[in-house]
Amino acid sequence: MEYSNTQQRIAAIGYRPVLNKSTFVVALAVFGVFSMVAAIVSITSALVLLSNATLPNPFSSVWIEIVYQLGLGALILTSAWVFAKGKFLSVWLYGASLAIDSLFHLMMGNPLNYLFVGFGFLILWQILKYRRELELL
Repeated sequence: MEYSNTQQRIAAIGYRPVLNKSTFVVALAVFGVFSMVAAIVSITSALVLLSNATLPNPFSSVWIEIVYQLGLGALILTSAWVFAKGKFLSVWLYGASLAIDSLFHLMMGNPLNYLFVGFGFLILWQILKYRRELELL
């Protein structure tokens, strides 16, 4: 009775990550959608300012921020799409979005977006930790 079936079952039950691939894809997509929504709100406010003729310069910080938010949202959504296909490139794309976000805020003189950076590093850490289980190439 020393070699029973119980030991094989216990060995087969291993630690599995709580989050699966679809959860990471949804998290990345939500970050991208939030960035796109922020850009749409900025476009709306810029158009209201233009209708009041209080924003004569087309290269003002409002337009720069709109382009930045649209680009960041597109980069994050691309990262989610590549991640859904199982490519490791998604980690680099999302890491680039974190770096671009931090550099943009520093260059514009705004405080860093600690929430975005914190959750971003958490997602990257989990992806790298469970790379094999998430089947990333």
